[in-house]
Amino acid sequence: MTQFYYLSSKSPLPSGVFGEEKKKSGKGHLTFESEVAEASITVKLLDGKGPDNLSYPYQYEVYSNGGDFGANKTNLNELDRKCLSTLLSYVKEAVNRSFVVEFFTAWAGEEDLEPVQVTELSLTELNREALHLKNLEKLRIYRQVR
Repeated sequence: MTQFYYLSSKSPLPSGVFGEEKKKSGKGHLTFESEVAEASITVKLLDGKGPDNLSYPYQYEVYSNGGDFGANKTNLNELDRKCLSTLLSYVKEAVNRSFVVEFFTAWAGEEDLEPVQVTELSLTELNREALHLKNLEKLRIYRQVR
């Protein structure tokens, strides 16, 4: 089975690959120095309807490349930690753009089930560990009003 991860926001967010660390080789080619440098995330705008329990109009699927976000792991490796750190940076920027962002995970076929837990955090409370969700958990992150 496949674990899916979703983001939803009030405002459009950037799509693409984030976190790759490419360097130019002696021949001018872009390469990765290590597996960790290659670990990244991909954020893709959904072209249709996302999971029923996402609250906001802009909905994205988020993939980890090389690592994992760890929904089904208790011990994370270096690649997983890099993917979560990249996701953390992305989500912080997303919250600053959109005021609020939801992050949700579910097994394939369970995307429309209600979350078993919804946690709300302010942006100042957000850390990498908070993004390490279990199946059918949702995290709602708010930017604090100044």
